[in-house]
Amino acid sequence: MRSKRGAALILPLALWMGVSVAAEGDGATGPSSWAVRPYASVRAEAWSNGVPVFQLDGDWSSDYRMRHDTQRAEVQGRAEAGVAVAFSEAGRDNPWRIGALARVDGTARLSGEAAQVLYHYQSRTDPDAPVRYNADTNLMMWAGRGVAIHLPAVRMGQLGLEVGWDQLILQRLRTIHSQGEVGYQADDSYAFRGTLRDDNHEATTPYLPPARAQGQGQALSIALTWARPQGEAGAAVWPDRWRLDVRDVWSRLTWSGLIRDDAVLDSAVSTRTPEGRIAYRAAINGQYSQIEAVKRIPVATRWQADWDRASGTWTVTLAHRIGLWQRWLDWQSPGTVRWRVGMEPFVGVARVGVAWQGLEASLMSGFGEASGHVRGLQMSWMLGF
Repeated sequence: MRSKRGAALILPLALWMGVSVAAEGDGATGPSSWAVRPYASVRAEAWSNGVPVFQLDGDWSSDYRMRHDTQRAEVQGRAEAGVAVAFSEAGRDNPWRIGALARVDGTARLSGEAAQVLYHYQSRTDPDAPVRYNADTNLMMWAGRGVAIHLPAVRMGQLGLEVGWDQLILQRLRTIHSQGEVGYQADDSYAFRGTLRDDNHEATTPYLPPARAQGQGQALSIALTWARPQGEAGAAVWPDRWRLDVRDVWSRLTWSGLIRDDAVLDSAVSTRTPEGRIAYRAAINGQYSQIEAVKRIPVATRWQADWDRASGTWTVTLAHRIGLWQRWLDWQSPGTVRWRVGMEPFVGVARVGVAWQGLEASLMSGFGEASGHVRGLQMSWMLGF
């Protein structure tokens, strides 16, 4: 008996282009002058250590990498456009920003054995011998639109603190948790025993009213920055700048009236007939309920350090989310048009980019077996002050 349950992550991307706006207070051009400029950015990334996030509904025949430890995958997209405001000459390197925002996010954590079960299901194959698999999974998918605000809140000497706030209206929210085991019987049949909890904004049942059409979301991000004073020489090993980002350090996704499916699946249920024989039957027991869903976005951390040299700028980056690590080494050429190349040697990912005035763009892709499935696009633009 094969399970017919499937899942898919969809990554729609939207990019708004700003309309140029400029203003200066009362014609002043000195240190008290202020200015408004448009900006736009889009970022999309998929990263995994083996789960084929680009073809979850495909056959997995060429992209799946079996692992015995936890399989992890994430897909995220962020598109933003608005205006940047500098209230003084000193603030033009780090202006305030407010813009329209769209976010899409999906994360998956599965036991290595659960991923193997999905592999056999998707590829329509069976194990070579009787076996039992751990079927623990944890998936979360959501999408929303709203407003983003970025504030350079505090500066003390060379240290700076930046705060970002996302206010979202959710169009999608779903989480799936399963525990238990799947056993292959070596006769083209499977036995299931476990539990499933599925919170889905699209689910309906005749006995409960539908969920609200939309949910709400808030997310707080912070960044700590440091830069060496201009003209000051430091030790060669100490960076000229560094930045620590903690995205979604606090977050809250809520949806009223969400339908929850709590199910217990046991295909090894048996009873005795009046004649004393054993009657075997599969059983799914559970219930639907309506909940006030409250979820959190997985936190992402990123530390970046820059070394400015005559040959260009060298950058080291460490990033982490849901157990997936990125360790980057990048080089950017000097000049008006700045070319950028980088590598993540531990996973096997390369990226290239270019920057010119206020425009930056980069692409990344995995190239080795250990890279799993990695693709990325990042673009940003801000009209110079």
